[in-house]
Amino acid sequence: MTETRPDSECASFERVNSLLRYDPESGLFYWRVHRRSVRAGSEAGTLLRKSGYIRVRIDGEQYQAHRVAHLLMTGRWPERDPEHGNRIRHDNRWSNICDVATRSENSGNQGFREDSSSGLRGVSWHIGAGKWLAKIMFNGRAVHLGYFTDLRLAGLTYDVAAKLAWGERFSCLNFSSGESDNIVLSERVLRVMGEM
Repeated sequence: MTETRPDSECASFERVNSLLRYDPESGLFYWRVHRRSVRAGSEAGTLLRKSGYIRVRIDGEQYQAHRVAHLLMTGRWPERDPEHGNRIRHDNRWSNICDVATRSENSGNQGFREDSSSGLRGVSWHIGAGKWLAKIMFNGRAVHLGYFTDLRLAGLTYDVAAKLAWGERFSCLNFSSGESDNIVLSERVLRVMGEM
């Protein structure tokens, strides 16, 4: 979920800072002033159950708390989507959201799909080939990584491609990072991903 309004339509740093105090260690926000039904010092923000994000209302407008944290820590609204490193959307500790991710990086950090036929990210059974197919979605395109008789090898190949696409920090891998260190992607895959 992203904020789409331009900075010029968002509350200024000065305004937000005059209303809210952010604790970067806990990721919590506190009101600096009395406002309608809240007292100065009380916790600010509402957890949205459906999305998992915390929203804060400022002057009648709703803002995602992790974006407000970015504003209060850097003095400016983020240009791109801040990423929750542990993928827990309400964990707004600065150490968890200080990196800023592009939409492409964000897609690499999405959790595992429960409808996966293989139990691994980026790997599915290909009936026609009678083998495991590994592929990765990158920059809006599917990149075919190969067919494999070994399910684990297919998953490790996906992991290498994910680290190449999004970096280790933004990749949700099938196995621990070091397990795929000896896997080499084909020249075709490297060329295709390099062109994207």
